[in-house]
Amino acid sequence: MRYRRGASAERELIRLLEGVGFAVLRSAGSHRVDLVAGNGRDYLCIEVKSTRSKRLYISSEDVEKLVSFAESFGGKPVLAVKFINVGWRFYFPGELRKSGKNYRVEVGDAFHTLEELVGKQRTLDGVIGDEV
Repeated sequence: MRYRRGASAERELIRLLEGVGFAVLRSAGSHRVDLVAGNGRDYLCIEVKSTRSKRLYISSEDVEKLVSFAESFGGKPVLAVKFINVGWRFYFPGELRKSGKNYRVEVGDAFHTLEELVGKQRTLDGVIGDEV
């Protein structure tokens, strides 16, 4: 069940990234990273997680693999977390909080939106228009 939920989250994120002009490759088996995405200007190496909880622990090993691969590849390492019933949250490894040997992210932590991640900030008119 966990594998299916994770794979489904990866496919959903692929569609979102393709919708904003990125080409995306999914790494089946996820030996290094789950997704590699690029648009000719920006390159992202993404580890994808999905949880029903309001808190997620990520092993130091997973974060180290992500950072190492991104450095070798020349991309930005990104942790993408889909909090079920909340939505997508994006984090850079340097922003993660250490919790013992692992890292921890919570729904209430500061995060980046997809628009921030891909460099497409919404205009103030767009934000106000959503509220009307």
